[in-house]
Amino acid sequence: MTNTLSKTIQDLVEQKKRIDSALRVLRGLNLSEGGRPARGPRAISEAGRKRIAEAQKRRWAKIRASRKTSA
Repeated sequence: MTNTLSKTIQDLVEQKKRIDSALRVLRGLNLSEGGRPARGPRAISEAGRKRIAEAQKRRWAKIRASRKTSA
């Protein structure tokens, strides 16, 4: 009985080592769904922010203009 218990414990310890090793590899990959490594927030230039803001203002102006004509 003790011999089979020791063998079972040894097998479980070896299996745990394999699982831990696989987890380290997977965590090391740290891939997002797109297949690229995950990264932090992107920096955007002042000119880029200005272009985006102007485009959004034009979009809202177009929406407001269409509401005035339909009302």
